[in-house]
Amino acid sequence: MNLNKQQIGKSGIAAIMLLSSLTVMVGTALTPALPALGEVYHLGNYVSWLVTAPALGVVATAIFFGRLIDKKGPYRIAVIGIFFYGLLGVIGGYMPNAALLFIDRFLLGAATAAIMSAGVALIANFFEGEKQLKIIALQGMSMEFGGVIFLSISGMLSDISWKYAFYIYGLGFVALLMILLFVPKCGAAVPDSVRSADTAGVAGTKEAGGASASPKGVPVSLVLLIAFLGMLMFFTAMVSLPIYLQTTLGYSPAFTGYFLAALDLVSVLCAGFMPNVVKKVQEKGCLTIAFCGYGMAFTMYLLSGSSPVILWLGAIFTGVGFGFSTPLFNSLVVSKSTPQNKGLNISFCTMAMFAGQFLSALLVSAFSGKTLYLVALIMALVIMPCIIPTAKKFGRK
Repeated sequence: MNLNKQQIGKSGIAAIMLLSSLTVMVGTALTPALPALGEVYHLGNYVSWLVTAPALGVVATAIFFGRLIDKKGPYRIAVIGIFFYGLLGVIGGYMPNAALLFIDRFLLGAATAAIMSAGVALIANFFEGEKQLKIIALQGMSMEFGGVIFLSISGMLSDISWKYAFYIYGLGFVALLMILLFVPKCGAAVPDSVRSADTAGVAGTKEAGGASASPKGVPVSLVLLIAFLGMLMFFTAMVSLPIYLQTTLGYSPAFTGYFLAALDLVSVLCAGFMPNVVKKVQEKGCLTIAFCGYGMAFTMYLLSGSSPVILWLGAIFTGVGFGFSTPLFNSLVVSKSTPQNKGLNISFCTMAMFAGQFLSALLVSAFSGKTLYLVALIMALVIMPCIIPTAKKFGRK
């Protein structure tokens, strides 16, 4: 029995879920306000970099925090990271010029790197086996369900003023309070239960769908590549849709918030079903479904025009892509790590995912409207045939 599992209750799990829910929205919380921010700071098409600037901060600092987690433990890093997340997020709305705003967003990304890696490491510390996969899936649901709520609120706040959209980052202080109250402190020492799981047998690892530091299947480096490509697909849609919906199709910021929230709701549902899908078609099937979803999503956006039905179908397929892939990335990385390098490998996964988010801004800056979706569709069509044979290498022997 995992003794660490008994040390955290439902309130502690809820605290970790709230912590996790703040990570993906670090950039997307401002998406309904992007057109207004572009006018205020005179950024033009480069306004999309406000969404992805935090991703650069994540990429630049994730390895540092991963090593720090392995040395100091995830609890301290989570507490420090979430404090600065709330502080830097809120004061972003008061930056006097674009340069300082971008610096603030970069530092906000560094705080996000700390809490995202620490959140996964906390789950890995308190849970193992099939239970760990379920909690990581719940984490994915929390990340996207947070997006459902936060994007809806952000859309309404943006209708009042673009500055109000920044206030949503204040939820970081709520998460900080919950972490301090409900999550047991845990250091860097490797729990005895984890050591015994590494040496006693494979019963727990079969439940998780892979061994701890499993040599079977694809190596960690390929998992990271797939994670990068998945987030590149997802954030190309998320960053471009607000501009497309408001400037091309004439929708309001509030509608944009509701549309992106609905997309996130689909992701929540898919993340919840993900463990069951893995049981039936294994990791390879789940990843194949996810990337087919991205390909279908960009096809829908390309064909949408003035058709609301096709537009909403695109949102559904985007949610399928995210929900069936992103929680699985973290689970695969954890299963292929030792207790000693788990924090570092999780940080590599965090870095890969946010690198995809950051580079999505290059596409949005270079292309616009249906041209962007055509380019993204071509990329998806190139990626999918490569993903399928790679996914076949995921073994459960």
